[in-house]
Amino acid sequence: MVYNLGAVGLGHWFNRLYVGLRDSSEFRVAKVAGVSGVEKKIKRLREMGLTEADYYMIEANAPIPDRFYEGLDIVHISDPNDYHAEQTIGSLGRGKFTITEKTWGVNREEFGRVAGFIKERGLERRAYLHLHYLHKQLTLGLGELLSKYTREHGKVTRVAATLFEAASNEDARRRAWLFSHRSGGLFMDVGIHLFEVIMAGGSGSTAVKDVGIFAVNRDYDAENPTGIEADIAIEGEFFGRGACGSVRVAKGLGAGRRTVRFYFGSETYLDLEYLSSDQEYNSGSRGSWALYDNGAKVEAGEPSGPNNSEIFVSQILDMCRGKGAGLTLDAASALFEPQWKYQEMVKGMRLEGSPEKVNAFVSRGMKLE
Repeated sequence: MVYNLGAVGLGHWFNRLYVGLRDSSEFRVAKVAGVSGVEKKIKRLREMGLTEADYYMIEANAPIPDRFYEGLDIVHISDPNDYHAEQTIGSLGRGKFTITEKTWGVNREEFGRVAGFIKERGLERRAYLHLHYLHKQLTLGLGELLSKYTREHGKVTRVAATLFEAASNEDARRRAWLFSHRSGGLFMDVGIHLFEVIMAGGSGSTAVKDVGIFAVNRDYDAENPTGIEADIAIEGEFFGRGACGSVRVAKGLGAGRRTVRFYFGSETYLDLEYLSSDQEYNSGSRGSWALYDNGAKVEAGEPSGPNNSEIFVSQILDMCRGKGAGLTLDAASALFEPQWKYQEMVKGMRLEGSPEKVNAFVSRGMKLE
């Protein structure tokens, strides 16, 4: 059977899904919906074997046209986050398997409303929340690594997690909404991935204890943070009593870093060095891990296997065949709890823009302090 998929949004995240879809014989991209006129999409549509008739324009502040859903099995939602709650409910309500990128809502109320809709109607096997760091090979192998090294070195005492992205034309193009509160902001767009890794490492819960917000790149946004630092408390299988951590995210730097460090003591730690999705799709590399003791690398490895897009496509197929796929509602809610706490804490908080403090924040992130 070939499943017809309708794409809501042809941007950043659909392009990453399409890496896995284009080589699959089980799926066909049948329709596209978006907020811009079709004249801006013609080239991309033709690359996917579609025509102007397969494109459905979403009018400002209006729902997706009803006729878009006709003949579809799956709907993939990857337009700006502030549309996700209504679009997810609309798609599920029409009986479609529904994949939503990143989040079901930009705040606690929206997210809870979608989760409640799914639970009340028994749609857990038809709703898929896509969080792509859960599908990276480093993340998939983390539990095994922590099981081994906590036996040898004791439980994790602290985590230092950094996801800094260098300046890019794509982020510059998306900056009008990317950093804004109405789309969930930077902490949701980037920070959620670090919480995915910590969750995969066996955390039962993470709690935000303190935050700092920074103007790292004012060309992107001078009012909303382009750098965020959060101190967290962590509980879970591989974490010792009082385990804590620092999560740092930023966009628009001169250089990037994607590293999560698990400390077993003051001198022993495990580093996971992630690659961007584009780097993974254009190479056989899936990142690397290394264990350090007193500054010396003692063990290391480079995982292999399908990239996160290929794994994602296989999970969509599982969902369509009636198997469970993706996070449970309880796990999804636990993962996003730090987001809602962060939103509460930053209300009225001053954006820190002094070069000294911004540079100190960047330094802490690069050094994984």
